Amino acid sequence: MENRWVLKRTKADIQKMSEVLGIRQATACVVANRGITTKKQAIAFLQAERAELYDVCAKQVMKDAEKAMMLLECALKQNKKIAIYGDYDVDGVTSTAIWYKVLKYCGGDVIYYIPHRQKEGYGLNLEAIEELHNNGIELLLTCDNGISAIEEVKKAKQFDMTVVVIDHHEPAFDENGNDILPEADAIVDPKQKSCLYPFKMLCAGGICYKLALLFLKRQNIQNDVLEQECLHMATLATVCDIVDLMEENRIIVKKGLNTMAQTTNVGLKALLAQTNLCGKQLTEYHIGFIIGPCVNAAGRLETAKTAVALFCETDEKKAQEYATYLAEQNNSRKDMTKKATEQIIKEIEQKNNLNEKVFVLYQQNVHESIAGIVAGRIKEKFYRPTIIITKSENMAKGSGRSIEGYNMFEELYACKELFSKFGGHTMAAGLSLPYENIDILREKLNNACKLTQQQLTPVLKIEKQLCFDEIDMALAKELRNLAPFGKGNHIPLFGSKNISIQKFYLIGKEKDILKMVLKERQTGICLHAISFDGWERLSDMIKRLYGNENYDKMLYDGCYDGNMDFVYSIDINTFRGESSIQLQIKDFRISQ
Repeated sequence: MENRWVLKRTKADIQKMSEVLGIRQATACVVANRGITTKKQAIAFLQAERAELYDVCAKQVMKDAEKAMMLLECALKQNKKIAIYGDYDVDGVTSTAIWYKVLKYCGGDVIYYIPHRQKEGYGLNLEAIEELHNNGIELLLTCDNGISAIEEVKKAKQFDMTVVVIDHHEPAFDENGNDILPEADAIVDPKQKSCLYPFKMLCAGGICYKLALLFLKRQNIQNDVLEQECLHMATLATVCDIVDLMEENRIIVKKGLNTMAQTTNVGLKALLAQTNLCGKQLTEYHIGFIIGPCVNAAGRLETAKTAVALFCETDEKKAQEYATYLAEQNNSRKDMTKKATEQIIKEIEQKNNLNEKVFVLYQQNVHESIAGIVAGRIKEKFYRPTIIITKSENMAKGSGRSIEGYNMFEELYACKELFSKFGGHTMAAGLSLPYENIDILREKLNNACKLTQQQLTPVLKIEKQLCFDEIDMALAKELRNLAPFGKGNHIPLFGSKNISIQKFYLIGKEKDILKMVLKERQTGICLHAISFDGWERLSDMIKRLYGNENYDKMLYDGCYDGNMDFVYSIDINTFRGESSIQLQIKDFRISQ
């Protein structure tokens, strides 16, 4: 699919910004394009590892934070039995682990409950509430769920439970736009309209981390080891839940990544060893694509209780057993995902579904636990909001992933009468519905969709057009300092025009990775570049322009002298102890 290239625009004085902050103009462009307009904001962004988090109990208070702490303190003093009700993804697992470890350390009588994805589904359910009541639970603490559990919280209150909700999902709302909230004793969720907390994009793990620090402080407990383990849990959650990596989220992840390789958490250490990450400087890539999927795999195929147990374990041998099991589950999950994705892509292309702006795809043979991952892959392939619906025990279940400009939560909320259950946020959602409503949902979403053809074309947002003489190791190091990268703080992309390929060749086990030496005509400067998915496109381009005979000669010579434009990120490649600049190519085209 062709990308649309868009050069970002800013009203900021880039030259002045560069001079005041002592950074390159390219770096200043990136900072300005993040919406940062003051020197104070810029310094906080550039020095995130030194920045402080907001005080949850200051003037800009996080609603019900104080009340939640008082209820937990009261439960501890009265030796009440506490249950932490989490979720089966990384955010829910780590949130549960944070509170279990903190409350245990403070002497609490505490257990955790993680619902089974297939048998119970997301969030609180009435059967689980009854089971917890029968086990003598007096305080119910939800993590990463609860904001939409109206009936379930009502049931818990009928059992005289104290209910504290910690969530980050959007609450339901009435026709006047007012929040519809459960009747819990305390609800901590920055997305409530009545919550004045200035940063709304924390995940549950981030909220639980901040509240846990507050709780320990109120108990006059200073335990740097426990606090750092909570930070590492929050870092995992923040990266894997794909929340905006700006402000507090970026501070949490930056600080967490700086120390995670030396974590004292026995379970996390075992998982790092299992995935061959011991001794490495960890990045958001390692968390999002290696560690996170292992944690998620438990909840997808079996039970996420194993993942919570891993992070709460103190015995190294048991922790290693848990870590090995999670890695094995993840390998199974990857194989299932690959097969399901390939099958769905084939069906979409055969049925020519591309006239639909929103994909609502019923796939009864896809395991419901991987529906969200598969939806994400299909969304990336065809750049459409995608909902994969699968067969479940009693009804259909689905997971959706969205694109920029399409608020999936709001669009689904407009169809709420079709669902037995649903929840989520702008870019992702989960739902349950009767099978007969699937076609109705597809029709309603597509009829209501206002996405234009331009919005259905993936966009590469370019920070700045560069000449090769602006690119050096100093710039590469400045850009690396802007990490962690992710949603809201994407890897900076730059563009250069009228570039020739002095040399190209293939590397890798499958000989499918394109290595190039690029030469800028204007300056004569050469830079090394790499493309992980560009070889097939480059070879097709050369064949189309020059024919098969000339293609064979060009392939033999490894040279393409025509003018091309490139979009790329600027990386540092280290090989045998030597570091050099390497452009990672994201897209290219023939120069106009």
